[in-house]
Amino acid sequence: MRVIGTILAALVAAGYLLACCLLAAMAIAAALGFIYPAMDLFNHIQPVLFFGLAALVLAAPVFVRFRPLRALALSIAATGLVASSIIYVPELVAGFVPRSEDTEAASTYRLMTFNVFGRNEEPQSIVDNIASEDPDFVALQEYSPGVRSVVHPLLTQLYPHFQYCTGGQRAFVGLYSKLPFEPLNEDACSSSIMSQDRTARIIVRVETQAGPAFSLATTHNDWPAPVTRQAEQFAMLRDALSTVQPPLILVGDFNSTPWSYTLRGFVSSAGLTRHTFNVPTFPTLWYYLRDWRPTIPFLPIDHVMTRGDITIHNLRTGHPSGSDHLPIIVEFSVGE
Repeated sequence: MRVIGTILAALVAAGYLLACCLLAAMAIAAALGFIYPAMDLFNHIQPVLFFGLAALVLAAPVFVRFRPLRALALSIAATGLVASSIIYVPELVAGFVPRSEDTEAASTYRLMTFNVFGRNEEPQSIVDNIASEDPDFVALQEYSPGVRSVVHPLLTQLYPHFQYCTGGQRAFVGLYSKLPFEPLNEDACSSSIMSQDRTARIIVRVETQAGPAFSLATTHNDWPAPVTRQAEQFAMLRDALSTVQPPLILVGDFNSTPWSYTLRGFVSSAGLTRHTFNVPTFPTLWYYLRDWRPTIPFLPIDHVMTRGDITIHNLRTGHPSGSDHLPIIVEFSVGE
């Protein structure tokens, strides 16, 4: 029995050491993602790496009886944890910085950005959710024809000004507004279902009598892999926004987490300020056991960014309403 116990302990220790090596290798590769874009993909799972490595460090005395092996495993896991902390912790801390106090400015608006899920089986709840939040602007992603056929007739009763795009899966974006707006030349919004565009963007100028004019944009990017495709999409969006007159607020599903060098590079090169810190929005649903089932979101891939004199007063998530994303509701004001 003692021999069997020793063998089992050795197998557990070997498995633990393997887990330490795998997670630490991914964390180190993620931290060095600025060198090679493919390594940056590991940054999108930073919560898994950070908390997984922290758990491995704490669990070493339980899973490894052999002291020399325990020291080796601890050193590997600790190295990975430090690498992950370099990326993960600054974003975590930034989420606790208080926002600007609310003001009495006349030009204060509420905006909802929401990936509604192209296969949403509860489209009526989307409308109910929007009506309860009562935003001035609604930006929708994955606004597929099936969802739109139910939602659009109801939303137009609340929002007389609108624009929506068709084409590829991530070209289904829409914008609804209580205030009139003018589409800009930087728009990339096809009205043809036959369009081969994988993505789309809506960029408009909002003129109001209550306050200064501002620009509003929404888009939906592809997944991070392949890395060249998303890099091209970010470059196209950056170039389009470069000629848009500020103040500008940009919202949407970027399919990129804030730990990614790719997203941070886009924000910097486009001269934007990102306001979504510690705001996980995906996934609220996951497909397993032959059905879509609720999960706890842990990836922040929906974002709010600004350029120019726009102040964010409040930013929070809302109800999923049958989507695999949480909506983001943001309240902002436009400076003179």
